[in-house]
Formats: sequence, C-alpha cells, structure tokens
Amino acid sequence: MVQIKVEKAKIDQKQTSLLVIGVFENEQDFPQSKELDPSVLTYIKETLDNKEFRGTFGSNILVYTLGKGPMKKIMLLGLGKREKFTDEAARVCAGKAALKAKELGVKEFSILQFSNLDEGLIEAMTEGMALSLYSFDRYKAADKETAKIEDITILINSDSPRFQSIAERAAPVVESVNFARDLGNLPPNDCPPAYLASTALSLASEYGMKARIIERYEMENMGMGGIVAVGKGSNNPPKLIIMEYNGAGEGQKPYLLVGKAVTFDTGGISLKPGDKMDEMKYDKCGGCNVLAVLRAIASMKLAVNVVGIIPSVENMPSSTSYRPGDIVKMYNGKNVEVLNTDAEGRMILADALAYGIATYSPKAVVDMATLTGAAIIALGANVAALVGNNKQLVDRLRKTAEKTGEKMWDLPLHDEFFEQIKSNHADIKNIGGRPGGAITAAAFLSNFVNGTPWVHMDIAGTAWTQEGTFEKSYNPKGATGFGVRTLVKMLMEEEKPPASG
Repeated sequence: MVQIKVEKAKIDQKQTSLLVIGVFENEQDFPQSKELDPSVLTYIKETLDNKEFRGTFGSNILVYTLGKGPMKKIMLLGLGKREKFTDEAARVCAGKAALKAKELGVKEFSILQFSNLDEGLIEAMTEGMALSLYSFDRYKAADKETAKIEDITILINSDSPRFQSIAERAAPVVESVNFARDLGNLPPNDCPPAYLASTALSLASEYGMKARIIERYEMENMGMGGIVAVGKGSNNPPKLIIMEYNGAGEGQKPYLLVGKAVTFDTGGISLKPGDKMDEMKYDKCGGCNVLAVLRAIASMKLAVNVVGIIPSVENMPSSTSYRPGDIVKMYNGKNVEVLNTDAEGRMILADALAYGIATYSPKAVVDMATLTGAAIIALGANVAALVGNNKQLVDRLRKTAEKTGEKMWDLPLHDEFFEQIKSNHADIKNIGGRPGGAITAAAFLSNFVNGTPWVHMDIAGTAWTQEGTFEKSYNPKGATGFGVRTLVKMLMEEEKPPASG
C-alpha cells in the first residue's frame, strides 16, 4: 500500500514531482502562496483572476513550473465552496488528487493541507488517497508500464508527530477495507465458503486471534436448521466461521459482529432473474467486512473484546435444495415457514445471531448483510438501512457513520411489521410481503436476538458500486468495504485500557 507521511514543511523546501494545492471556489488566495516563485505565483493568480480555474468541487488544472521551484508541476485542485467543505469533501478531493497523480504517472507527490488543521482532516485526506488507489487486478495480465504511486506527503503548518500518528492509525483501517474489497470482488468459483473459512484461520494465526470453523454435520447436530437448509443445495458445504479477539482482558463482555456471507446467491428454487445475477458474488460482503473489522482491530491492538461470526453458504438450486413450503427448525427452537428460498440471508443470520448471543452473552450486537432490495428502494444505493431494538446503539452507529462519510439511516421497527411475518403453520415465515420489506426482514431477525441490544445494517445498496451509486473518488468499481471504517471507529471510541492483573 502507498506510504503516506505528514510533514511540517514549506513548499519552497519540498522536492517533489507534483505539488497539489487545494483552492476554494471563487477564492484567489491559498496557503503558503508567497513561498512560490514570483513568476509561477503570477501565472496562478492570473489563472484564478481570469476564471480559467474557478475551484469548483473536484476540478483540477496543471501548472508547469519550468524549473522555478523544487516541484516539477503544480496541480490546483478545486475544493468547492468553503462553507460546504467537510471531512467527507476532503476525503473525496484527496482521492481525486491521487487518481490524477496516478494518471500523470508520478511515483510520489506532495499535497498541502486543505483547510484548518485537525485530526479529522488528516484522517480524511489519508483515507481518501489510500482508498482511491485501490484496484482489483488479480485476474488481469500485469501491465509493467503502469507506474504506481509509492509515497505521498501531506504538508502541514504545524508540528507533525501528532498528525503523523493520525495517518499511521488510518493505515491499518484502509488496508482492512481493501482486504474486504479483495474478498468481495473474488468470483464465486474462487471463493466458496471453504475459502472464507481458510482465510479466517489465516487471519487468526497472523494476528493472534482464536478461530473455529463449524462444519455442516456439526451444525445439524447443534440444531442450526437455517444455515444447513440454505447450504444443502450446493456441492460447496456451508461453514460457520467464528473468530474471537480479546484485547480488553477477561471479564469484559464482547461486542458481537455477525456478517452474512452467501458466496453466490442464485435465489435457490425461487430463482433470481438472470439479469445482473453475476453481481450476486457480492452477497458475501457482510461477512467479508466482519473479517476486515477483526483484522483492523487486531492489527491496531485495540483494548476491546470482539467476536465475529460469519455464516457462509452458497445458495444453489438442486435436488437437495430447501424448498418453498418447507418448515425449518432454527437454533433457538423457533420454526420458520419458508415461502421464498431467496430470503436466505435472514435464515443463516438468525442461527448465527442466536448462537452468538447464547454462547458469548455480548454487550451489543451488530449484524451486517446485503439483505434486501427493499432497502435500496427505500434509501437508494448510497445509504445503508439501520434497524434495531436499542435507540442508543442505533444513534451511536449513525453518528459514527457521519464522521466516516458512510451514510446510514434508521428505519422504524413498529409492532405492525411483526404481524406481517406471522405464519399460519409455523412460528414465523421468512418473508412478509413487499410493503416494508427491509423492516420485516429485520423484524424476522429480532426473533433471534433475545432482547440483547442489537442493530441490523442492511448494506444491499452500498456494498458494491451498482446502478444508482453516486461516484466517489475513493470507491473504485466493485466491492466498497462499506461499513468497515464505521465499525472500527465505533470500537476505537469504545476502547478502554485492559483490566489490570
């Protein structure tokens, strides 16, 4: 991954191939302008005065210094209107700068701080640049002529050690987001449940975590009817992946993270339409993200306890598939009438939630899943849906998401939604009809959390770039790793010193 440093330096002292200077819309001044060679500064001033460059959000123009200064080129980068500038805007603009630098073929560049210096700005700039340079090229022939950016320096007007630590703290989070993207982008022929399981074991070994894989026949004996039912239609057997990170010592209740990992979802007997079915390789993104969160917190050695549980299956139509009309007994003893085999995510999450809560008695639970198209209908492809039984936890997650730029919004879990999933023949049914589909899916899951503080995050619209996705510089095509940064930040804010003794 690219190395990002933070330095206190004047621009007339920094030798660099490219210097990026952020300019706010319709403003003629910018930081450290007086340190430029007078002829270069005069040209820039004329460019701004003549409105050749207005500083509109994300725009850029190159200025060649012709040897007058330690930088070979200057990129003026539009930051948009000053009053609308946020950390998320900084994240996007920094990503645009990095992509333009990559296009120019430079191996390193320097960038001035965009606005008033604080930790949020440096974190956002670091994330934007590092995330934007991600590419999934495992299946492409190597292009030896493509230069990769190796070093980026953020130039600031204050002492750098404090802010260098912010950039260093962001690095393992970015690496973990890109790890989630790599897994999410893998094709289904190379990423069956067994591959995710082996990945989890490797992570546990590398970062000092505990890991356990529960196989199909053990799940049958344990009564995990939901996971077994969904997975039995495929030649690739289901896996229940369990990982434990203990950074806060004994006696501290863990957070429980549960991630849906359907490595490919045909819909089963309730077969999906063929159009865009290839995108159903992304139905594993919730589970991939949980692995990434654990990777991040373990590499940062956070003083928290976290358990990650990932039910992983492949949902295929075959002579052994579960069927509409089946009644399945779940881990907590409830019977579920299956009306649609494409509502499989809630079936596997339900068993994982019930098992995780019964086994670990967590302080709080967050599940992450590409669960419903209804969440996209309700909130579009750029906002994740939150539904939970604990307002404080929901609000905390949403407010943390405001800091990371990962937009989330909560939907109500009113009593009438539970009426929609009542079954004539079993305790509940696995679909509640089209109205409020994202919420009835959450209402189904709430039957398996036993009153524990819980939030369900439906990332069906945000887990990968798709129709309706708003283009962001730091989200290349494919899996986005959406939610990883928010959950890591929430756990960082939760961090407490390990118990003594």
